[in-house]
Amino acid sequence: MSRIIYTGSPNNPRWSTNQVIFTMTRYQTGGLAPRQQVAFGAVSAAAVLGPDLMMPGAQGSNIPTATGAPWDQLLPAGPAGTFVTDADNLWVRGHLINGRWGGAGNTWQNLVPLTATGHACQATVEGYIDAYLAACYQYEQGGQRPAWYGVYYCVQASQDPWSDANATADTNLYSYAPAFIKISWRAVAITKPLNVSTQAAAATIDHYPMASVANFPPGFVLPALPAVMNGAATLPAAGNVAGGAVLGALPGIFPAAQANGFDGAIEVHQG
Repeated sequence: MSRIIYTGSPNNPRWSTNQVIFTMTRYQTGGLAPRQQVAFGAVSAAAVLGPDLMMPGAQGSNIPTATGAPWDQLLPAGPAGTFVTDADNLWVRGHLINGRWGGAGNTWQNLVPLTATGHACQATVEGYIDAYLAACYQYEQGGQRPAWYGVYYCVQASQDPWSDANATADTNLYSYAPAFIKISWRAVAITKPLNVSTQAAAATIDHYPMASVANFPPGFVLPALPAVMNGAATLPAAGNVAGGAVLGALPGIFPAAQANGFDGAIEVHQG
């Protein structure tokens, strides 16, 4: 439950409780990636995620439903098969912004084809973000807070496809899948408004001042980084090298990383 500051009588603030206010805001997608003869799969997506995603019933599903070539239909003069019929890898339509958090599942602007390995590694990172949001929610419930804490989360698809450079062509199915996705995250604090209803705050939260977090306040307990992510530049780590070019750009207001023990980035590779 989020809380809104009401001044009430002088020096006697009242706080509303049990209200869903700050779930996801500033959601944006970057269009479709140029892959060989078509535009297919997401370029990038970003959103600010808030503590109320941890309230019971606040999360959705937005299961992936986008279809079309080359996912489940053949491209003219394209690959002989589709991602659905590929016999060598199990593919899923991976959300850049998780559907549970509010990311769309009905458009390729928020979906990319991911191998089962890549999708499992992405889930590891998302689990860490969930744990951080749970910490934000716990802190919110611990007293009268002047700001909400959340995370600015951005995912970018690689410029290069997963196919071998010597085999990249219109007829190679893997030429239509990114080699990796890069996930970046930053802790943010949004200043709470005064004397605004919970409904108004939920509707206009993207207008309130947002700042990066240099240091977390006393009482805020950061989650432990998953061991597999500790010191890793890529997931999976074996055989992968970080630093490849990515599509799209970070949002203009995406904060610089702070030495706060949380901000970071990691590449999730297909295998």
